[in-house]
Amino acid sequence: MESRVPVLIDLGTERGLPDGETPPPPQFRRVSVRWPAGLLVILLVLFGVTAAGPPHGRLRPGGNLDVPAGSTFFVAGDVLLVSAGPAGAPNSLTAYDLPGGTRRWTVSASTAGRHYAELVGDAVLIGEVDSVGRRTVTTARSARTGEVRWSRPGRVLRVPGSSLGLGVSEVRSVSGAGRRLEGDVEAVDLVTGIVRWRLPLSSTAVVQPVPGDPARVLIVHDNVTAELRDLATGDLVGTGQLPPADYAQSNPRVIADRLVLRHPAGRGFSVTGYDLPALTPRWTRPGGESGEAVRDCQGLACLDGETRVVALDPESGAERWTRARPAGWHSIVWSPDILLRPDAYQGQSLLAVAEGGALRILGALPAGVVDCRAGPTDLVCRTAPDRLGVWRLLT
Repeated sequence: MESRVPVLIDLGTERGLPDGETPPPPQFRRVSVRWPAGLLVILLVLFGVTAAGPPHGRLRPGGNLDVPAGSTFFVAGDVLLVSAGPAGAPNSLTAYDLPGGTRRWTVSASTAGRHYAELVGDAVLIGEVDSVGRRTVTTARSARTGEVRWSRPGRVLRVPGSSLGLGVSEVRSVSGAGRRLEGDVEAVDLVTGIVRWRLPLSSTAVVQPVPGDPARVLIVHDNVTAELRDLATGDLVGTGQLPPADYAQSNPRVIADRLVLRHPAGRGFSVTGYDLPALTPRWTRPGGESGEAVRDCQGLACLDGETRVVALDPESGAERWTRARPAGWHSIVWSPDILLRPDAYQGQSLLAVAEGGALRILGALPAGVVDCRAGPTDLVCRTAPDRLGVWRLLT
């Protein structure tokens, strides 16, 4: 029997709700996350799991796709892309409709160690990183036919709401690629691939798109000078000095018109919010555990650590909520707020979405599922070495 009552798992003490957010209605059930013996079984019974089969909850099966063993897959909007090929041989790249699984096109592609992709209008922006992580190429293909529209070396960072992207080149080091950038920063027309303006970097830097009207670009140079530039023209809008910090693509972050930076302070860490474009510090507060990353979680500045997530109001620095990281759950690739717990009950995996300080169970997946990708409305998981399963995510 399938229960129609959503289940919320409380992951810690709520520190208040964001403005305009109301508490969940009374029919939501909250269950402690301390996982004493038998609690997981109780949770699954509440959710409708029986020995006869898992609940679908807010997941609706959409079918299966046979793919070459060892292939990689990634989701861009309503397009599923599968890359496959024998070791050392050219790859093929195949696009499928979601959720139906109808094949759109197959093209030859260079051998890549990993991919990332985004749907931009009627084009798919595909980044290909070679097997040793030393070379990245970004290609725009027609989402309908796979035809190449333009291609360029390096990464192209998307700017939400803009037809321009940022072409950048990553610094390769023993700590991995992507932390800092070098060479030129270029504003790239995503339709044509034409460069609108170019800014040479004198050394390495961190570059981050700043969505808005007008959209802007944040550049933090290795001498901790920060610049804010107009995305359309490259003109300088604001500048200022920031404290020494472990600068990377995830630090600092621009969230709700505030630059949020995690930096050393005494023997620990602090988090400071700066206004834009003046880069004037507006608040500071102690940081948390080591290894934290700053990310945007629905307009709040989340300090994402190994044992907990703390959400701050980017305008004031006030703590809105905190969420413990329960053992056994892990985020799926590229979707930090969608979590999976493998082998949760009779080998089945549970899928949940983080909503503030709680997890909401979405449903159960087949035994052995640990590798998934999510789009706006679809979930794709590897159910066997040569098979992918597709589920519709219901709101």
